Amino acid sequence: MFISKIKLDNFRNYEKQEILLDKNINIIYGNNGEGKTNILESIFICGIRKIF
Repeated sequence: MFISKIKLDNFRNYEKQEILLDKNINIIYGNNGEGKTNILESIFICGIRKIF
């Protein structure tokens, strides 16, 4: 599965955010508390939603 874009609306600390992803390598970086894990969590939630 390839995810090309993530759109977050009122998810955790993101009011509105759109993230474009590359097919090869994507690096998510930033200081503590800026929401890096929230981005990964949003991908996880979308992934398990298709299972159930």
